Amino acid sequence: MSVLSVFDGSARALEIVQVLSKHEWAFLSQLLRRGDAEETRLPLPSVLCNILTELGPVYVKLGQLLSTRPDLLGEAYIEALSELQANVPPVPWERVRPQLEEQLKCEVTQAFHSFEQAPIAAGSVGQVYRATLRDGVPVAVKVLRPGIEAQVAEDGRLLRKIAALASATALGSQYDFTGLADQVLDALGRELDFRIEAQNTLRLERCLEASSFVPEGQLRLPQVVQNLSGQRVLVLEWIDGDAILTDQARHSLSQGPGVGPTTTALLGAFVEQYFVEGFFHADPHPGNLKVLSDGSVVLLDAGMVGVFDPRTRGNLLDLVLALINQDGARATDLLEQIAPAARGVKVDRQQLQRQLDALIASSFSKPLEELNFALFLADLLQLANRTGLRVPGTLGLFVKSVTNLEGVGCSLNPAFSFTGEMQPLVAQLLARSVMLPQERLMQFGLDLRNFSLEAPRQLSQLLRRFSSDELVFALQLEGLESLRATLERLSQRVSLAILVAALLLSATLMASLAQQELLRNVSEGLFIGATLFGLWLIVSLLRSNRR
Repeated sequence: MSVLSVFDGSARALEIVQVLSKHEWAFLSQLLRRGDAEETRLPLPSVLCNILTELGPVYVKLGQLLSTRPDLLGEAYIEALSELQANVPPVPWERVRPQLEEQLKCEVTQAFHSFEQAPIAAGSVGQVYRATLRDGVPVAVKVLRPGIEAQVAEDGRLLRKIAALASATALGSQYDFTGLADQVLDALGRELDFRIEAQNTLRLERCLEASSFVPEGQLRLPQVVQNLSGQRVLVLEWIDGDAILTDQARHSLSQGPGVGPTTTALLGAFVEQYFVEGFFHADPHPGNLKVLSDGSVVLLDAGMVGVFDPRTRGNLLDLVLALINQDGARATDLLEQIAPAARGVKVDRQQLQRQLDALIASSFSKPLEELNFALFLADLLQLANRTGLRVPGTLGLFVKSVTNLEGVGCSLNPAFSFTGEMQPLVAQLLARSVMLPQERLMQFGLDLRNFSLEAPRQLSQLLRRFSSDELVFALQLEGLESLRATLERLSQRVSLAILVAALLLSATLMASLAQQELLRNVSEGLFIGATLFGLWLIVSLLRSNRR
């Protein structure tokens, strides 16, 4: 792809070039001339954040997505991008009102008793207003920014072209730019439909209600006003609480269930989300955890969630247990199943296990209360990426969720240990019906059905290859050189032993049958030669045994 095809003369493309050249001309020039790995590098974390913020919501979302990928970026980039927020002015009410009333299919005054026209928050995708329902219940109304869909479509088209251009550079061999572009546009597409966030909120609420680790009412999500919500508008219960790490929130917790039970319930809820439901809130940072006056906690903003299929969910639980038990061989097997190598990439399994053993040894050499489990998981994903495994994006969301959760727990209680607290919770899950046996039985049935359907076809192919002489076995054995050398030494000694035996036998026959002095002298010479060879053979065997 040529540079001219990317920067096609559109106003938005020229704006992107201007922003890049203003903040990091070296990066832009290297990108355009496709510099080698020594030249091409990412901008510094602070500069990268400034570029993405100025480019707008699509690129802010790209930065937020990159903050969930510790397998791709270092700690400095992850920390900077985690704080990335869109710096956009609010859209005037005159432009928002028509879109809101189109979604409500009535005037604002008919749907709400009161509606504050000044937004209380303005983000890259939507704006939030405070209102009151007809029955007097206060609510938060989230409205999609007018024109954002067209802007995302235009920026998405350019982002895919830029990703294709960057993939052709040496830097593109280190980062899957095309895959990242697809992920960010897919995530933005979900955020542009508030019905998805409403469904996420309802599903997480059901998970908390069914949780065995969360006392009733101690942890919940805001209620969704479904009759007023739709694709471009989301109406939620207004939460009048304090961020969980504020002094007022700590006071409310101490007056209610207490800090310890709250952190245990919070961790238990997320452990169930990770390993039982396979559906989890991916952004439980302190601002999204509000504490009410009675000490209960409300989890906000269900727009970013992670999803694990049943097989990945089971493998992830087994991986966590293997890591805690410091079983490097088992952890290596599971890591290769969760993050299989890309097609055509050969992973050195022995090297992967050696590095994983070293990581486990260095991390678990300290007491559990000193182990930063989120940082350990980030190092694990970086290790997987370096050795050729392709880490799925959902694992990055899992690490982001654990990072936020561990940070909240440690801030509330300095003695909090994510690993230590998680062990008994996981043990309870395993003891409770061995992790949903009905689901495991269903998965076993599906695997058995697939095997019964595929086995005849695969067996037929194998028989055809046998009959047509097309079957080829490729064997790769390690350590053959040392084995060959050993066999050579052994064969030499066996030959020498046979020679000694032949000499002794010949000497014996000649001595018993010889009538002439010459033959007797020859037989004595054979005895001497056989004795010397035998002694040398014995000495060499003794030396070999000592080695």
